[in-house]
Amino acid sequence: MVSVMRYLLDISVLAILIILLGFSNPGQAASPFNHSFTPDEARDAREQGRVLGASEVMRIVQRRYPNLKIADTRLVSNGRHGSTYRVKMLSRDGRVVEVTVDAKSGRILSTRGN
Repeated sequence: MVSVMRYLLDISVLAILIILLGFSNPGQAASPFNHSFTPDEARDAREQGRVLGASEVMRIVQRRYPNLKIADTRLVSNGRHGSTYRVKMLSRDGRVVEVTVDAKSGRILSTRGN
């Protein structure tokens, strides 16, 4: 009797977890503090002096990596840790390189895929 109740409890918990996971947003679950700015939010942040403009950040990154082509640039909020630009670049042979830049100072924080 106890083993049957334990089995039913385990199945119930598993079913609830499956239901909850089905309704979750995988992007937010993996990184709840990251938020991509909308174009309006990015413009407001730039006008208020909270971040550098995307064109300035792209010039900084392009000077550092002149042989790579910029494919995408996003301004991302990292909660209390400030904001960063995520710049995706492509090499001539198709490799993707992601450069993270401090949005306020323009300092390159990290490079992945290099």
